[in-house]
Amino acid sequence: MKGILAVVCHECDAVVAIPAQSTPAIRRAREVAEVALEVSIPAPEVEILDAAAYRIDPTATTRFRKTLFASYLQRLRQDEPRTNALRRNFEAWQRSKAERGKHITPTIRIPNRRLSFKISARTDDDVRWGMAASGMNRTDTVRSIVMEIEKDLLAPKAPRDFRHLRDIAAVVNA
Repeated sequence: MKGILAVVCHECDAVVAIPAQSTPAIRRAREVAEVALEVSIPAPEVEILDAAAYRIDPTATTRFRKTLFASYLQRLRQDEPRTNALRRNFEAWQRSKAERGKHITPTIRIPNRRLSFKISARTDDDVRWGMAASGMNRTDTVRSIVMEIEKDLLAPKAPRDFRHLRDIAAVVNA
């Protein structure tokens, strides 16, 4: 990276110190490394993310939404059968919600809310991978991950991997 000074070990070539004058260049490089992920989704789906985050850690801030989202994205990336079924499950979830909505409020339109994260380039690659693997656009890919979160964390009385997610929340909210 240009414009960054560093102290390098003569024996192993590892960076051992970075002087203060390199801090602005590092900050600028990191800002460029973040990518905006913005989608407009039904307001109840944003609430699903908040409810799941609250269930994991009642002291978690809205910042934990991004961590939870990225965690589920990684989980899907490592579970090929679940990824292959993502689009089919998402479409079934949408039909189910539409049916329930007809019985409750047939004429009320559910508002959308903007969901916006600054994500790393790696997480953006994961989102693009999810889009390609599922054949869905960015918004539906994000919504399908929300569906997975609802199914795993809000529907069961005792969610699996709950302790692991609490540990992640403790680190993120430290």
